Amino acid sequence: MEKRDKTLIIIAIAICVVICCLAPFIASGNPDGLEKSAEDAGVPENATKEVVASPFPDYTFEPLAVIGEVGVLILGVLLTLLCALGVSKLVQKKKLS
Repeated sequence: MEKRDKTLIIIAIAICVVICCLAPFIASGNPDGLEKSAEDAGVPENATKEVVASPFPDYTFEPLAVIGEVGVLILGVLLTLLCALGVSKLVQKKKLS
């Protein structure tokens, strides 16, 4: 990997971390989306049974309040980047063979 590519990746990760740190403070408390649509349709909150419990429901870690939200967001970004790195390594190996 070239130095320019590494620099670009580091800058991208830094931008992701900044967004993760700011998101809990600037995000709407009442976002649109699936939950809002379900509320509008009158679907009760406990109408469906969870197949697998979420490790971080509503993107938060309750014991740490807002800091927990930031931590969970950063963890999600890092896990996503690690998955992307793994896939890229697999694709690279297939191209070499």
